[in-house]
Amino acid sequence: SLQNSNITMTHLSSRALAKLKSSAIATATKRQVFRPFSSRSQPNEGDAKEQSDFVHPQDFVKIRFEPGEWDPDRTDPLHKPPFKSRAKIMSAEDFAERPRVGFDEEFDSFRDAMVTLSWMTAADKDQIYEAYLQLMSKSTSTTSHEYVMRVIAQKFNLEINRVASIIQMAHREDQYRKEGKKIYHDVQEYVDRKVKEQIRNAYSEFDETDPVDFVEDPAGVNSGGSIDVRCGDFVPINDLVDVDRAAAEAVVREKEEARLKIDSHIYREDIDETRKEVKLSKEAKKLMQAHKAFQEESERSPEFSPEPGNNEERRARWKYVAYAYSTRSNKNKKNTRASRAAKKKQILDNVLVEHDGELRPASVAEVKQTSWKPVRDPKDFMVSGPTGVKDAWLRRTLKAERGGWGRQEAPPEPKKNESPSVSEENENEEDNNGDEEASDTSETQSAEESDTTEDDTKENNDK
Repeated sequence: SLQNSNITMTHLSSRALAKLKSSAIATATKRQVFRPFSSRSQPNEGDAKEQSDFVHPQDFVKIRFEPGEWDPDRTDPLHKPPFKSRAKIMSAEDFAERPRVGFDEEFDSFRDAMVTLSWMTAADKDQIYEAYLQLMSKSTSTTSHEYVMRVIAQKFNLEINRVASIIQMAHREDQYRKEGKKIYHDVQEYVDRKVKEQIRNAYSEFDETDPVDFVEDPAGVNSGGSIDVRCGDFVPINDLVDVDRAAAEAVVREKEEARLKIDSHIYREDIDETRKEVKLSKEAKKLMQAHKAFQEESERSPEFSPEPGNNEERRARWKYVAYAYSTRSNKNKKNTRASRAAKKKQILDNVLVEHDGELRPASVAEVKQTSWKPVRDPKDFMVSGPTGVKDAWLRRTLKAERGGWGRQEAPPEPKKNESPSVSEENENEEDNNGDEEASDTSETQSAEESDTTEDDTKENNDK
C-alpha cells in the first residue's frame, strides 16, 4: 500500500509513480479474486443464538441448515457439503490457476491433483439407514422426506442425492430379506476390507494421510473453466480500497444470500398423490356438467363397453386423459418470464380423466404418468414409486400396512420333520432309483431263466 510506505509521492518521478501504482493495482487485484462463500470456516458465537431464534413456516422444520457449496446454476446453496477430511488437498483457486504447461505428465501427489480416495462401507450405510428410521419414527403427523434427507445429509456431510439412494437401497434390502432372498454380507465385508487396504497403500506411497471416512468430492474439481473460480482479467481499483475488508464483506453478503435461500425454502410434504385431485377451471367444470347431462339424457350406462356380446368376459375399460386448455384466456398473454413460470405451475391443473363412463378430475399421480408431466425432482423420484421407501411409509401411516417399511426379519427356516432338506430328498431319490434298477435286473434275470428252462424241456421232448 502506498500509505504504508516511507516514500512520499512528492519525491517520486512520474515514471516511478506510474510503475509503483500499476504494481499496487496488480497486487490488490490478485488478492481480490476469491471464490464464492463456503461453509468451511469455523462457526462464530452467534450461530447458537441464530439456531434458537429460528422459526420456519412449516412446523416439522426444527433444524437450521448451514450453507454449503452452490450448484452451477446458483439455485441450491446445499448442493454440496463443505469439505471436511483428514486428507489435505489443494484449494479450488490454486487448482484452477495452476500452470497449464509443465514438464511432468502427472501430478506429484493426491494433494496437487485435488483427489481424495475414499470408500463408504456397509457399516456407514447402516448408520445412515438407522438415522432415517429414527427420524421418521419420531416425526409428527406431517412428514417430509426431503427435509429428513437434508438433515441426514448435513449430519454425515454427504450430498442429499447420495443419502436418498442409500436409504432406498437399504429399504429394498429389507424387503429382499423378508422374501427370504439371500444377501451376501460376507462378500461386502471382504470388498470393504480390500478397498480400504488399497487406499491406505496408495496414500502411503506419497507419505500422505488417508481420509479414513468417506468424503464427497470438493467443489472446484471439475470447474476449471468456471468464471467464479478461474479469472484471468485485471480490474483497476483505487489504492484507498481495503481489499481484505471488501473480501470479508463479500463473504458475509453471500452468506446472507445463502441463508435467505435456505430459510425461505418450502419442503415437499409427504402426501398420497393418488387421493389429491388437481384444480379445475370454469371451462373444465362446464365440460364435466355437459358430460353428466349427456349421460342422463341418453341413459347411457356407466358399464357400457364397445365389446360384442355372446356372454364374453368384458375386458377392463381404457382410461382416457385430457388436458383442457383455454385459448381465449391465454390469447393476449405475453411470453414473459412470469407467464412462463405460471404456465409451468399450471401443468397439473385442468386435467380430466374418463374411466368406466365417469368423468372426474385427475389425481396428481395420474398426471405424472402423462406426456405433459412436470419435471421430475431427482431427490424425490429416487424414493417414490411402487417400490420406493416414501410410498411404503405412506402406506404404513395411511393404510396401516405392515411389513412394507422399516426393518424386516428373514422368514424362519423350515424344520426337517415338516419338509425334508435337499440332501435328504436327493438320497431318497437315489434309493428309489436303486430299487427300481434292482427290480428291473431281477425281472430280466427271471425272464432269462424261464427262457432257458423252456429250451431245455423242448430239447428233452425232441430226444
